[in-house]
Amino acid sequence: MLQKINYLATRACDVLLLPFAKLPPFWGVLFLGVLTSLFVLVIYRWISSPDKVREAKDRIKANILAIRLYRDFWRTIVGSFFKSLFYTGKYFALNLAPLLAVLPLLFLLFVQMDVRYGMRPFRPGESVTLKASFAGGIAGGEAGLKPGAELRAAMNPVYVDALGEIDWKLKAVAPGAPDVAITVDGVTVSKKVVVGGGQPALSNRRLASSSLAHFIYPVETLLEARAPIRAVSVQYPPRSISFLGIRTHWLVWYLVVTFVLALALKNKFGVEF
Repeated sequence: MLQKINYLATRACDVLLLPFAKLPPFWGVLFLGVLTSLFVLVIYRWISSPDKVREAKDRIKANILAIRLYRDFWRTIVGSFFKSLFYTGKYFALNLAPLLAVLPLLFLLFVQMDVRYGMRPFRPGESVTLKASFAGGIAGGEAGLKPGAELRAAMNPVYVDALGEIDWKLKAVAPGAPDVAITVDGVTVSKKVVVGGGQPALSNRRLASSSLAHFIYPVETLLEARAPIRAVSVQYPPRSISFLGIRTHWLVWYLVVTFVLALALKNKFGVEF
């Protein structure tokens, strides 16, 4: 079930971002930020009650003002304080329903954006550390590796008993996306390693079994053989997004676009935050 959700989410995001494949990453982030703000506004318009939210905000302001104006009357201060707490709780409760409606889809979108804009492919000449993790102890047999033409083995495998893993050091030599094959005790699994440019969906880990962690690594399917290898992983370099000379994490640009547009359009949608 999780694998089907991951597949559908990844394919849907591929289609949405197809027109931006040749453009700088910022424009894809901008597009998804605009879609998110419109989606949030529509959900809030359907589910929330703008009049009740506005009333709760006004009550909070009125009670805070009463505390400032009647600072010499302790009964008024205490009463206004607890009333402000009550209406603050009511304000958050009124926003809870639409928030719960949008969070699951936003989580899936955040993961899809992070696998595209949070990291970049390896470049030719960079080192790649490939790790095979085991559920129990490290298998006693020999470990074999077929890296493909785009990668070259830089050293023999390192057996890390304390972590239950085998590590390989590779060198990226040419652009491509080879499936690196690992064979341990007659069991062969593979992990895609992307070398080159562009904004492909990347995955730091390929898992053997489906779990909640599978939501965070949605790009690749589960390993072909589950035993004895639990996961195969690499660590792609982080990517930062540049716009107007400012280079920062994609989430910063995304939140700026989403919040600014949502606040600018909330009156047109009849929404109150």
